[in-house]
Amino acid sequence: MHNGTRSEGGFLLIELLVAIVIIAIALLALMAAYDQAFFSLRSAAKTSSAGLLAENQLELYASQRYSSIGLDATTLTSVQASDSTYSSDEAALPGTGADVTISGCGSSPQCSPVQTLTGSDHHTYKLETFIRSLANPNGTPWKERVVTVIVRDLSKAGSPEIVTMQTAFDQGPA
Repeated sequence: MHNGTRSEGGFLLIELLVAIVIIAIALLALMAAYDQAFFSLRSAAKTSSAGLLAENQLELYASQRYSSIGLDATTLTSVQASDSTYSSDEAALPGTGADVTISGCGSSPQCSPVQTLTGSDHHTYKLETFIRSLANPNGTPWKERVVTVIVRDLSKAGSPEIVTMQTAFDQGPA
């Protein structure tokens, strides 16, 4: 006579193995998400730090008289001859002509076309500054000085661009 009951021996072991596999898959997915979140936070910190450096450079020009907005002529010539990245960035800027220069400006931050700075995240960045004189698009007779700041990551090969900021200053009516 067959009583209709089956032996359930070993079924708990199968359930346990399935549960372990499901938990392992979930933990691996969670670890991948944490890794991606860490990468995103690090990238955002770099962008924020580089943006702060660029903003500080632009604020430096905002505090200057219009006639003082320019780069040191001697330093600019030297950088253009020795830094191919700076030269290629300069060629890609809007407008034609050369950067605005001031003779004897010196090596102060507002006069330097290239600076190596440490950001708030303790990483080293290359800050490139370009100053172009462009005709005012509003039809007024005076010109604008357009200041472009590019921040590059020196810790990566090729020094990739992180942030580009640009603003314009005009001399106002004469």
